[in-house]
Amino acid sequence: MSIPREAWQLLVEFKLSPDFLSDSSLSDAPSDFDWDEPDLTPILPVISFPPKSPPCVPLSTNENPRTPVKGTSLLIPESNKAPRVKSAKLSPYFPKVLADAESCLPFPSINVPSFGLIQEQLAHDPFRLLIATIFLNRTRGGVALPVLFKVFDRYPTIEAIAAADESEFVSMIRCLGFQNQRARKCIALAKTWLTNPPHKNKRYRKLHYPRKLDGRDVGRDECINEEDLRVAWEIAHLPGVGAYSLDSWRIFCRDELRDKASDWQGTGATEVGFVAEWKCVLPQDKELRAYLSWMWLKEGWIWDHNTGDLTAASDKMMRAAHSGGVAHEEDGNWVLETSPVKAVNGLHGSE
Repeated sequence: MSIPREAWQLLVEFKLSPDFLSDSSLSDAPSDFDWDEPDLTPILPVISFPPKSPPCVPLSTNENPRTPVKGTSLLIPESNKAPRVKSAKLSPYFPKVLADAESCLPFPSINVPSFGLIQEQLAHDPFRLLIATIFLNRTRGGVALPVLFKVFDRYPTIEAIAAADESEFVSMIRCLGFQNQRARKCIALAKTWLTNPPHKNKRYRKLHYPRKLDGRDVGRDECINEEDLRVAWEIAHLPGVGAYSLDSWRIFCRDELRDKASDWQGTGATEVGFVAEWKCVLPQDKELRAYLSWMWLKEGWIWDHNTGDLTAASDKMMRAAHSGGVAHEEDGNWVLETSPVKAVNGLHGSE
């Protein structure tokens, strides 16, 4: 894999391993990027052909784990194929093998105030939170966040991002991939925010969110008020806002925008029957699912991310939740290990 000069500079500056730029850096957040102009040149392997190539066969995902651009097919000469042996990856963070390492996650004690997601830090700054979701979409936090904070230093206000030179913005985030699309979305989001910022009484459709067919009864350019019972969202008109951005914003920002509470945890809520917005979200991103599992455990419940169903946590589970440890995925749900496990200091879901 060829790594651009800008990426090497960031790796050296932030003491990151080159593994951060491998395919393992892609999250399972629903992709908010279109495929009509993918910027995967530095990521996909370059395959050259001899002058007279023998018959070609498709490159299977088992032989090369990289995902080709939609609508294309990677081909290699049949005689040039060579088996690739993947070396075992052992993480120093887990004292024993609990499950597939890629499906494990350090799980902080429910007694601590923060799970460790960047969204928690930006909950009172919804514009920056949405910019962060554009950076994090399909990119590991260890790669995206250092670049994100560099961008915030260079463009400290919404006005500054709206006036940013696109080529300069692209050069700052080139190592993330999809740099042209990310830059355009960030700049367009800032411009739209300045002219039409989110308001609790102005909601717009987002087709098929959060469920299929949602939003079809709302016009493309229609703006509906707070009392309208149709499904629509206060930030759905902003460029670059997809399912991952909406899930993050609903969990951490929506209650404050709607004057329901002073934060996402329901602080200061006075409305009879108030239910915090985070309790209504069923995200697809695994870190957001882990966060909500942690939040529900704080209230004594085991949460099913597919249905939202709740099951009372056992005493054994609650003791483990107070101690913290390691969680693993089972059918998309995070399950906290109840056996004694050494806690991982300072490494939470978004790290």
